[in-house]
Amino acid sequence: MAREAQQTWDAPNIGRASGISLKSGGAELAANAKPSRLIQKLAYRADGFLVSQISKLQPSDLKDPPELVHDLTAFASSEDYRTYRHSAREVFPTPGRIAVRKRWLAPQRVGYAEWSWHSAHPLLFKDVKREYRSHRDNRTALLRTLNLRIKGKPMAILVNGFSSGHHLMERVAWPMREFFRQGIGVSLFALPFHGRRGHAFPPEWPQQDTAFTIEGFRQAVWDLQIAIRAMRDAGASHVGVVGMSLGGYTASLLATVTSNVDFVLAYIPICSVADVMNDNDLVPGTGDIQRTLYEGYREQLVPITPVCRMPKVEPERVSIISGEYDRLATVEHGQRLADHFGTELIKFPGGHIVQNRRAQAFREALEGFQDRGVLPRKRWTRRSKR
Repeated sequence: MAREAQQTWDAPNIGRASGISLKSGGAELAANAKPSRLIQKLAYRADGFLVSQISKLQPSDLKDPPELVHDLTAFASSEDYRTYRHSAREVFPTPGRIAVRKRWLAPQRVGYAEWSWHSAHPLLFKDVKREYRSHRDNRTALLRTLNLRIKGKPMAILVNGFSSGHHLMERVAWPMREFFRQGIGVSLFALPFHGRRGHAFPPEWPQQDTAFTIEGFRQAVWDLQIAIRAMRDAGASHVGVVGMSLGGYTASLLATVTSNVDFVLAYIPICSVADVMNDNDLVPGTGDIQRTLYEGYREQLVPITPVCRMPKVEPERVSIISGEYDRLATVEHGQRLADHFGTELIKFPGGHIVQNRRAQAFREALEGFQDRGVLPRKRWTRRSKR
């Protein structure tokens, strides 16, 4: 039903469907999810602290709200913007055969092997080309596998959240045991300007420049398609993409771009960059200027917003997980994604930081893929006694 009801890039429809008014997100969460137990209260309050700190992470060159409104207006009138809005193939082109290098890692490193390639997706916006290409570290995409054997094995490409992406951090940020228990191998993917692909904090993407933000998502989807191909070329039986938070948004976006992915799991995802900014009081300014910015961001990001695009992956191959007490990527964001892809939302009694009982949620999602025939069940072998 989600496929039939949603018109591709239909901004008016998506505006009505969201049901989010300016500054309403936090109040709705408070009304819908009241933590009662100690861990739940801790999760709720930890997320409250996270949200308060995010609002303080402003770039040193942040423009005044009236100047941002001027930039949005100028951007909307540019020829590149018109191409972006009216040419779907130009927004997410399919990568050709890209040379991928593989190297084995020393024993003390995280993982066994690392794949890398030159990441140079065709830019749409000429005005940001010089700035975007000037970040040398971001020109190299990285994929690190935590399994020695890939051939004949299902592989999950894990996509990091905002301000993460370092391999050691990612190794402990995910419930790796649940993947390995189901016989699924793991590869760690770094989003643009994250991990070794960037050195700023907060990361230089996403940012206040709308064109720059759009290019970052285009590059992420470009690189993920190359990563999927690399895993298939290495002999993986199935290749899926699993994203956390910002990575969950990116994984969902990928599922609207290509069907060449066996499964997609979005964990504590956001469904709209503009709406998560609105929910957490991150839209600059006040009053009419703030509303103008919010509506401008929302309109201009439509072609890269998953719930504004037609899904390319069948519902049985998509799973969404949200934390009941998540105050950043709220349950509402997860529910909108689940409704759009025609799948059920899996919830766990935790938040964005304190992810209480997330292992059970991952187990339910991965076993659900197996029950639906998307992934093979792990074949248990009995060890012979010597």
